[in-house]
Amino acid sequence: MSAVVKDWDAFQILAPPLDGARPLKSLRRGQAVSAGEKLALDPRPGHGDLHAPASGLIEEINELEIVIRRDEEAVGRPPEALDLGRLPPGDLAAAVKGLGLDLPPQPAGTPLIVNTLKAEPGLDLAPALFGERRETLAAGLEAAARLWPAAKIIWAVARAGEAPAESDFRLIRAAYPHGLPALVKKKITGQSDPRGLGVRGGRELYLLGRIWRTGRPLTAMPLTLGGANYFVPLGARVADLLSFANLVPGPDDLIVLNGLVRGRTLGRLNRGLGLSAAALHLVRNGGRPGPAAPCRHCGQCGRACPVSLPVEALAAEEPREWLKEAGPRLAGCLLCGLCALVCPAGRPLMDMIRLKAG
Repeated sequence: MSAVVKDWDAFQILAPPLDGARPLKSLRRGQAVSAGEKLALDPRPGHGDLHAPASGLIEEINELEIVIRRDEEAVGRPPEALDLGRLPPGDLAAAVKGLGLDLPPQPAGTPLIVNTLKAEPGLDLAPALFGERRETLAAGLEAAARLWPAAKIIWAVARAGEAPAESDFRLIRAAYPHGLPALVKKKITGQSDPRGLGVRGGRELYLLGRIWRTGRPLTAMPLTLGGANYFVPLGARVADLLSFANLVPGPDDLIVLNGLVRGRTLGRLNRGLGLSAAALHLVRNGGRPGPAAPCRHCGQCGRACPVSLPVEALAAEEPREWLKEAGPRLAGCLLCGLCALVCPAGRPLMDMIRLKAG
């Protein structure tokens, strides 16, 4: 089990990404801000407001990010802690969003599923958080019970002893892809839902618990980095994280954000990471894939698909007619990547599905 072993907070430049959030009109270059001070509002569902990860001076504001140079003596408008325990569910959800975290909705009539499994290879935070940060996770569950009081809590675990005493739990295979939220939900409720709504992972509950316990904005996040777990400030730059971890990429190496199966390759290393970043990996000798061989019509991709999609048609050499309606036929795709992993011809099925599913 990987442990959350260290807080890394010694970054002089922080660049929290906007990702569509709107900077406050009052922000200016050279302005002093305090840690936790609100920087941007995000009206979109699923996105919380953005706050300064540390005290400092604003060096730049552009369409991508707000760049802050750390200065612990800088004083802006430090936020006051909120008493979240007194708020009703509707006001509590709005307050949590205002503090940086907007959670996906809890579908009516479905259980709140606590997923303790790794969603995919390279996402190692769940075991670490459930092993070391139980008090904060318990606070997250307390907040979740206030947000969705009618939802029954069911734990998804690989072994019976991993669920709290006298709690309702279901055993789930630990091997990939069974820890994906969509498959966990289907296993427990029988409902197919590609988004896995109502399944709450350890990272999500930890962040909620941190807000619930402190009443203060999120300024740091847990991150898997090179196979180990850390707490880092929001906006820490990829290049700085790699440097602190002594990970020096070579010309053929890849930097992968989030899981090693469903994650994406980064090209810009001076970018700061936001709350959606759960992991960062250096993949040695990634190189560029060569041309794929013709489809062998072996059917392995279709048999591997956990939701029984007609992947064989996409894998064929010239699936022209099928591709005209590929979007609707791929609506239930989990992007788990199993079809590409088992393909003996090395066809880039994940890239093809992402392209055709839009």
